[in-house]
Amino acid sequence: MPPRPMQGVMFNWVTLPTFAAMLLFWMLASYVLTRSPRSAISMTAVGAQVATAAYLLGQGMQANAATIDEWLPWVRNLSWGSSIAPVLWYWLTTLLLGEQDAPAMRPYLRRLAQPFGILLALASCALTIAIYADDALFRWNEARPLPPGQVTYSQMDLPQGPLYPGLVAFLAATTLGGAVNAVLAWRSESNPGRRRRFTWLIGSAVLFVVGANSLGVVNWLTHGAIPSWAGHLALAAAMVVMAWNVAAYSLLVRGQVIRTDFFYFHTTMVAVCLIYGLLVGLAGPGYSFQLLGLVAVTMTVAILSHALVDIARRGFDALFYTSDVRRLRSNLSNVVQEAGLNADLDEVLDTAQAEITEVSNERLVRLTEVALRRLNNPSALAGCELLARLPATVGEAYAASNGTASSPPTDLDRARALRGVLVAAIEKLKPPEAESRRDSPAALQHMILREEYLDGLLNKQIMARHAISEGTFHRNRRQAIHSVARELQAREEQFTSAGSRTF
Repeated sequence: MPPRPMQGVMFNWVTLPTFAAMLLFWMLASYVLTRSPRSAISMTAVGAQVATAAYLLGQGMQANAATIDEWLPWVRNLSWGSSIAPVLWYWLTTLLLGEQDAPAMRPYLRRLAQPFGILLALASCALTIAIYADDALFRWNEARPLPPGQVTYSQMDLPQGPLYPGLVAFLAATTLGGAVNAVLAWRSESNPGRRRRFTWLIGSAVLFVVGANSLGVVNWLTHGAIPSWAGHLALAAAMVVMAWNVAAYSLLVRGQVIRTDFFYFHTTMVAVCLIYGLLVGLAGPGYSFQLLGLVAVTMTVAILSHALVDIARRGFDALFYTSDVRRLRSNLSNVVQEAGLNADLDEVLDTAQAEITEVSNERLVRLTEVALRRLNNPSALAGCELLARLPATVGEAYAASNGTASSPPTDLDRARALRGVLVAAIEKLKPPEAESRRDSPAALQHMILREEYLDGLLNKQIMARHAISEGTFHRNRRQAIHSVARELQAREEQFTSAGSRTF
């Protein structure tokens, strides 16, 4: 029998494994969420981890409550995790089995696993409603403090309602069904490496069976013979095993999970929890139930806020930055993450260089389009950012038209030189006379740019003149601008390598 929790205002040390497991589940949920592409599998895994973490938070807090008023909000408000997490675990194994796409498993999935999962989902909804609707699942109105001699985990006694056997059966059905799915996924995998990894999924399934059913079936039949904290640790061990081998589970995580990254992520999260927990604890007036709740919630928020900072950053990027800046920041963030998941650093560096080049090219296209719109406005063209991207090209164009002028060019001189460069690039789109059919893509793209930016015609006038749809017009204009941008980039590289003058 575990040591009796201290009464009064002392922390119940028996709940320490529960709080540790709760924090671990938050960390694992954040790990999968930040190290995986968005998919039904990854989101289901995260949902199961979040629901279990919420349930364990309620269990740890209610076991430290000294009064009914302290106990009731925590245990009741977070009991939904006990009916949501198991069905998400079952669906996770079902989705993983479906990802194998084994022909022999398709009838099982279609006729048994998926219909059974739908029934379990309906049962989960019914049980969740029963938690809050009345006393059918738990007799909340009959909760009472336990006599000191009967306290093992919680100081409160919560009588079971008539639907409680249904919850017990639900836990058994979801965990055993998930274990069957895991075994079938292992058997249907032909690749030896992946098959070995799926062996670990079976290990996770077994631990889920032990952890969930020791809290449900066994304790229901034996009136609490197994300590609750032991079941909580079994659940935590199951999720650690799953996260450790998450690379085996199809789309859960992009690429191979490297041991260093796993330890790095969780070590940083543990350090964050310790710092926040110590700060809140030292700032408080001494231990109290309210302070314990504040510490638990603070560490939970700290884990989520630090782990999900990259997701939040992308949201704020959309408010403050242009599309090319957002893409560069997002792509480089992904490359940094890949550096922890990919053992080949040269491959990561090549990817980073390719991402930077691609974003740079897209930015040049955008600057080219802006300059084309200002083509007939010299003062506006003089302030165009494209001038800074093409110093050698503009310098050569100015020298070609002004010879050996001793005075440096003014902003308007540079704008006129840039205009000449852009006009020449547009004219270079014109196909040879023998290929200049009016309806050819090359001829159409040349005429669109010339008529819009040189002649100043409206888009509707151009579409009517050439009898083309709006979609055709925009597609050809976009392709033409890309061609002009590529031509400008090629000329700039050519002049730069030849040591041409710049202004």
